[in-house]
Order: sequence, then structure tokens, then C-alpha cells
Amino acid sequence: MYRDDPLDDELELRAIVGDEAIDQMLAETGANATACMEAALDVLRILQGWTDDDGVKAWFLRPQRRLGGRTPLSALAAGDVEDVDDAAALWVAARA
Repeated sequence: MYRDDPLDDELELRAIVGDEAIDQMLAETGANATACMEAALDVLRILQGWTDDDGVKAWFLRPQRRLGGRTPLSALAAGDVEDVDDAAALWVAARA
């Protein structure tokens, strides 16, 4: 669930994952930057219930087998939101 200020959410994601990685993701999305950021924030909220900030960062930046060896940020930039959501859900389910 989003808080009142979406900018605060983006700043939180940037603080956890890093400005460079988020800037690269947004540069790769082109016109879909807003939708990509919203999807990344949704995944952030899912992961935060199951791991600490270091774990969230590692998940976003680590190539994932379920994403064809891409990082979740690269997959989001390519518009593969459902695939990233599924990968996050499966990751969480493995820890439940």
C-alpha cells in the first residue's frame, strides 16, 4: 500500500537500491517510467515484509533465473511487470 506521498516512496526505493540502479532502470523504460516506478514500489512493499533493506537491495540487483538471468530492475524496465511480481511472490513463498 502506498503512503500519501509517492515521491517519498521513490526516495525510499532509491535509498535502499541506489540512485544509479534506479536511474538506469528509468532510462531504459522511456515513456513508461511512471508505470515502471509504481511496479518497483509494489515489489518493494512485498519484499519489505520478508527481508531487511540489504535483502531487498540484493533481490532487485541480482540476476534471477525466473527472469531469464535478468535483474528485476531490467525486467521491469522491459515491461515484464507480471514476471517480476511472480518472481517476488515465489521468493517470498519460499521463505514462508
